[in-house]
Amino acid sequence: MENGNETTLEDNLHQQFSENDNSRTTVFTSFLMGIIALFGFYGYVFVNTYKRENWNFDMQEFLLMSFITIGMIFFLALLSLNYGYSFRRDQIIVDNIRKKRYNEEIMKKIFGKIYSPLGKCFCEFIPGFYNLFYWLFFISEIFICCTTGLKIYDVSCSCITLCNFKILIFIIMVFHVCFIFLTIISRCLYFIKYLDLKTNENK
Repeated sequence: MENGNETTLEDNLHQQFSENDNSRTTVFTSFLMGIIALFGFYGYVFVNTYKRENWNFDMQEFLLMSFITIGMIFFLALLSLNYGYSFRRDQIIVDNIRKKRYNEEIMKKIFGKIYSPLGKCFCEFIPGFYNLFYWLFFISEIFICCTTGLKIYDVSCSCITLCNFKILIFIIMVFHVCFIFLTIISRCLYFIKYLDLKTNENK
């Protein structure tokens, strides 16, 4: 009877684990489609800000677009960390139940070492495509920061005065750098939480 209850518990956890992952993936995909569209609009504004002959956007509009874009990318990076950490935490819970049901030898034969959710380093403690997209978003933040700086330099070299935008430019660039550093700091904090899971599992 006890084994039957454990089997039912594991089956229910597997089902919930799968449903949670599918739900996260759906939400994440929706946000990703939105950020692709946002990137397209950012590129359009970048190209059409202070064109030599006929410009469509001024510097204030470009800086606002740049801020919105990097802010959304930062949000998606945090979302990747949160979903990835939750996925890894659920893996550890299911793995603990399996260890109670099967001995170590059977576990190695069935699941091998690759499946183990423990012992992951800083670069891979977030699993699968969540980790891939996190680094993609991080690189995108650097890209937005660099292209914003490039546009500011390009406009200033075109004999267009930016005196009226100096404070705004400074504030926006500070926010850009802060977003980049906060993305890494957030990963460090989630890694500490992951290490706490490992510590609790070993107790």
